[in-house]
Order: sequence, then structure tokens, then C-alpha cells
Amino acid sequence: MQAERSEVVTADGVRLHVETAGSADAPVTVVLAHGWTCSTRSWHHQLAGLPRVLGADGVRVVAYDHRGHGRSSAAPDGTTRIDQLADDLTFVLDEVVGDGPVVYAGHSMGGMTLMALAEKRPELFGSRISAAVLVATSSGQLASRAFGLPARFDTPAAVLAPRAMNVAGARFERRAQKVLAPWRQGLSVAARRPALRQLAFGKQVDPAEVDILMADVARLPGPSLGGFFEEIVRHDRGHALQALAGIPVEIMHGTRDRLIPPRHANRMAQLLPSARLWMYPGAGHMLMQERPRDVTQRLASLVRKVRV
Repeated sequence: MQAERSEVVTADGVRLHVETAGSADAPVTVVLAHGWTCSTRSWHHQLAGLPRVLGADGVRVVAYDHRGHGRSSAAPDGTTRIDQLADDLTFVLDEVVGDGPVVYAGHSMGGMTLMALAEKRPELFGSRISAAVLVATSSGQLASRAFGLPARFDTPAAVLAPRAMNVAGARFERRAQKVLAPWRQGLSVAARRPALRQLAFGKQVDPAEVDILMADVARLPGPSLGGFFEEIVRHDRGHALQALAGIPVEIMHGTRDRLIPPRHANRMAQLLPSARLWMYPGAGHMLMQERPRDVTQRLASLVRKVRV
């Protein structure tokens, strides 16, 4: 099934690219939110697969590009913040999703977006968002050896770096550039591919999936690269997971995730004992592209569970 494309305009004038599949009258809507440097294309297996598994009338799937990513317009100055992404998610829920139960799936920064929403609007969980899948994400404490940071960027240095933005913002952006430099700058396309594959993917991956991420990284604006990287390092919302205690939650993580190590999934499971934890041996950070059938089946299971 071919996804339909559209856009919505937020209150501050940002155009958010939206893709939908399945019937608008379906009893449950699955909302897919991608990670940092990615786009809706990272969910292409689920956009096509969920209506196929559940029937076009059994589910509606909504995926959207965060501001400053993919086909959405650039993030205005001062809006490269995860709590702004939470406001954008609320906007998408109100303007695109409509009524009915929602199963939310957030990859990486998309999972952090849900935690920011839980912090700001806990009343939405249970009444609006009925289930959630947290894919290759973290509730916080990312300052040490995550997102490809070399070991020499230890915790104090990473924590202090955002504060230094007030004095010399370019320094932090240069650090973010270092994370992506092996494939974004200074290397031929032939050299970028193995660098990206090594960092973002696990043991086995279809080369076409690597192409998707390479294209998304290449088109990412500099302010989104540096601004959201700062926010990811600052992210600390373990306390917000309590708002998800009353809904079914699945935590999915690859054992070879080099960007957000598996210990972050274990920590979330400890903070949210009602959640189910799934670890995938050999898989990296792009789990919905590396283990598409597993992610689709987990989402389909939750849709069946919350369907009224």
C-alpha cells in the first residue's frame, strides 16, 4: 500500500511532512516518530507492513518528519528542543490523528519526544495514548559514550559542553559534527558507507537501508545537527516514564547498538517495571530497518490489544 503524503503547519509556521496509510476510519492509529538525523523513510517497512498485517481497515498509520528533518521545513532559531518536539507531537495528534486510541512508536529521539510529552502532559496517557513502543532510545544519562562520542568525551566534558553554548555555541556544533564527520565530511561516498554502516547498524543489514540513512544525514541542516544533539545529551526524563505505567509498553533494543548502548534499555525497564523488554542479538541502532518484521509484529500486537 502506497502511503499518502501531506503536510500540516504548526503555530510557529513550521511545515511538518506527514505520511499516512490505512483507513482514516480505522479503530486504532499508530503514530511513528523517527530519530535524530532520520526521517519517515526509516519507518517504511511499518508504513507498508501494518496495514498488510492488520488489514487496511484495521489500522491507520501516521508517520511524520520532525521539524528540521526529512521533508519538514527547517527548525526556527531556538526551537531545536525536545520539548518543542513534544508540542509538535501534540499538534499532530490534534490535527492529523483525530479521536480514538493511539499506539505510539518512537525511535531514538522519537522515544525521547514521548517522554517529554509524558513530562508535560501526563493526562494524555491512557486517555489518548493507549500503548507505546520505545525503540533504541534512552530516558537519560547519555553524556557518556553514546551517540558515537569517543571515550575521551567523558561525562563531565559532555555535560559542560551545552553550558558552553552560551559563550561559544559553535564549539558544541563542531562536536556534533565530529559524530557524523566520518561519512558527512571529508570522505568519498565509498568511504562514508562503511563508516555509517559500522556506527548505525548491526551485523547484517540490507544495503538499501544504509542508503536511506545516508540520504537523510546528507540533507540534515546544520542547526538541526548541532541543536538537537545538544538536547539529546541533556535529555534526562526517567521520572516521566511513570506516566506510562498504566499502558502497555514494549522496549526494543539491539545488542550491538553503538549510538545508544543496550544499558539504556535495561535502565528504562527498571524504571518502568510494567514494560516488556526485547533485546535483539546482533542488531544495531536502526532496529525498525534491521528487524522490520519484529518491530511490525510488536506494533500489531499492541494494536490488537487496545482495539475497541
